[in-house]
Amino acid sequence: MQHEPVVDAERPSSDQVVDLMMSVLSDTFDHPELWAMVPDLLESYPDLARVLQGRLQNCDPRSRLNLNLLLAIVVATQGGARQMAEALLPAVADCSQSPLVQGVLFHIQRMLDPDNPKYQLAGKVCRAPFEQLDILDSSAHLCCASWLLPTIGNVATRDWQQVWNSVDAQAIRSSMHDGSYRFCNKGACPYIQGNHLPAAEQLRNESEFWRQVVDDRLTVVERGPQSVNLAYDRTCNLACPSCRVQPFAADERMRARFDGMQERAILPMLKHAKVVFITGSGDPFASKNFRSLIEQLTPEEYPELRFQVMTNGMLFTPRQWESFPSLHGRVKYLRISIDAAEGATHEKLRRGARWPVMLENMAFAGDLARQGLVDSFELAFTVQVDNYREMGDAVDLAREVGANSVHF
Repeated sequence: MQHEPVVDAERPSSDQVVDLMMSVLSDTFDHPELWAMVPDLLESYPDLARVLQGRLQNCDPRSRLNLNLLLAIVVATQGGARQMAEALLPAVADCSQSPLVQGVLFHIQRMLDPDNPKYQLAGKVCRAPFEQLDILDSSAHLCCASWLLPTIGNVATRDWQQVWNSVDAQAIRSSMHDGSYRFCNKGACPYIQGNHLPAAEQLRNESEFWRQVVDDRLTVVERGPQSVNLAYDRTCNLACPSCRVQPFAADERMRARFDGMQERAILPMLKHAKVVFITGSGDPFASKNFRSLIEQLTPEEYPELRFQVMTNGMLFTPRQWESFPSLHGRVKYLRISIDAAEGATHEKLRRGARWPVMLENMAFAGDLARQGLVDSFELAFTVQVDNYREMGDAVDLAREVGANSVHF
């Protein structure tokens, strides 16, 4: 006598498993805990690849990317990691800031190089979300937005303390403790890619603050940000194709809004900070708002505050320097952006710049560094097709003008 196969009515089908996985990915963040489950899932559902391929034959275009990501993980787990790493490259290029896409590639690369310590994120704690705040025009971030895209709020509309410890901020800090780093762009972050994240045990021995962060798995940070990047005013006197298509100047309405935010939130917040970065968005000496802010950040009112100044250099003249005594002896680093080592290339890639003026102003910056009026003078060089052949000459130029380093 033949027996009918026993069907477990409570066991989900392969299609239902795919549905569950797709629902997890709907938040667009990385999910290492899901990738870790795939080997066990494949033991129970060996047809997952076939089901995913079937879905891809007739799917909603909005679902295609996530179905392809799941298929890549499944095929990689079944032995096709190298094939899938190559197949994902177009998606990685198209979605260069997606934590999910970058996270899937990161997981597959880990399969190919399992002993590489940069892929072992558990037990490491990134400092940035516990001490850094980047303020953009309508959002705030706990790291460079290219490396940590999710916003934690808007300082222009909420108290900075609420933004600093918002639900989203706490979720990001929690992802450091659980080792998922699910919100981070793992392919772009230089600390992840360079294996520079400190071990939790190393951090806890640095100070009482870090001991509490590690031991108590803190997500609410009572003290304010120690490093603040002001990147809300895009005003700039140049138009560099790597950044924007034309010069930008905040209008009267925008300046009034920035003034209100500076008075209500930025100035009080900087009372708690150690370093302020001006600016990650434009040029500090072209911006009326940033010029006003620098003037107000006096050593008498902000005795522990140091500056990180980034400028395109055209307005960094001896006269400008003398007009900002609040900077004197308080600049942690001065970074001047150049995109060339020759005048013609620089003026092509930094539209509006004049090379003779740049050479004079860089030499002046070098003099300030030699006199100890700025701690470090750096050149920043955005590498692109039109200038990469001048990278070596840019190092020679840095030596000539007295810069301490070149940041490519």
